[in-house]
Amino acid sequence: MKKKDAKGGKSGKAPASKGAKSRIEKTKDEAPPPEKPKVAAFSADSKIYVKKWYNAILDRGVAALQAEFAEIKRYCPKDMDVKTFNANWEAGRCRYKDVPCQEAARVALKWPGLQYDFIHANYVPTPKSQKRYICTQGPLDSTVADFWRMVIQEETEQVIMLCNCIEKGMDKCAQYWPKDPNQTVQYDGDKITVTNLGNGPLPPDDHSVVRTNLMIKWKLEGKSNEREIRHYQWVDWPDRGVPAGLNSVFNLLSTVRGSEKPIVVHCSAGIGRTGSIVSIAYIMERFQMAQPCEDMAEIFREIRNFRPYSIQNEVQYLFVHRVILFYFAERNRTYDVNDPRYVKFVEEYNKAVA
Repeated sequence: MKKKDAKGGKSGKAPASKGAKSRIEKTKDEAPPPEKPKVAAFSADSKIYVKKWYNAILDRGVAALQAEFAEIKRYCPKDMDVKTFNANWEAGRCRYKDVPCQEAARVALKWPGLQYDFIHANYVPTPKSQKRYICTQGPLDSTVADFWRMVIQEETEQVIMLCNCIEKGMDKCAQYWPKDPNQTVQYDGDKITVTNLGNGPLPPDDHSVVRTNLMIKWKLEGKSNEREIRHYQWVDWPDRGVPAGLNSVFNLLSTVRGSEKPIVVHCSAGIGRTGSIVSIAYIMERFQMAQPCEDMAEIFREIRNFRPYSIQNEVQYLFVHRVILFYFAERNRTYDVNDPRYVKFVEEYNKAVA
């Protein structure tokens, strides 16, 4: 079985990416082995900042957070440089014209023989690492090879996908990995191959997230290389909305937490669902490092300084708060789930996102 990628976008200054082809090969069909989640640890100092944040959010309530988002929703970095983005929009490498990729934190491809260095992706730091996350758009058919070049270059071990390829009949992301066990897909001629080693739900029996083991092999400067990648696809998170389940956030984040390499995260545009997950991870790391988080508007701006327009709308902003409250009240059980303020917040949140 052979496929060719569709040509993406308009013609322009820079040459287009090479396409991909797919074939079925016999490989060992094995389910991904169980992973031991990395549980977040909080010191005595950390707990002081958690308590301040928790009480501040419950005292403010949903209406105040809605008003706060209305004030900051248009924020983007001052003097943002988007010249490279504009040139590559014309070359067909960007999914959405109104979602810029700012230059300051842009991931630059460094692949021998490639005549451009652009991919719509930004590094987003956390207290743990300056390149903790790479937030990127869902690959186009014409940029799938670039996506895998980036994964190889950055030595990524974990890829988080927060969308489906087709949503409500609309193309949201290319099928950039082999979906079926034993399937192998070739990119950039035969220089990059990706094989599906097996898939299953994210433990413990979390069917919102599908985990797939992928083996990536590539040829570079005459040498053959290979690496195993974990791919996690959240299959029931609606575009511009929020998922019903909250446990899945921490099931996912606790699974990838142990990686020391940049974690690639994407949805379709790479800002809404992607920004929400990365913001939650960022805040939880700040707590672990005993850093204050009460000024959520400032944290929101910090994330957008690296990945503009992260957290697209009000319900996603509320979701970030709701998930962290849930963690400390219900998952970690640090605080009383029957606190009237918490009960009220949950009721108001449910109405706001319905």
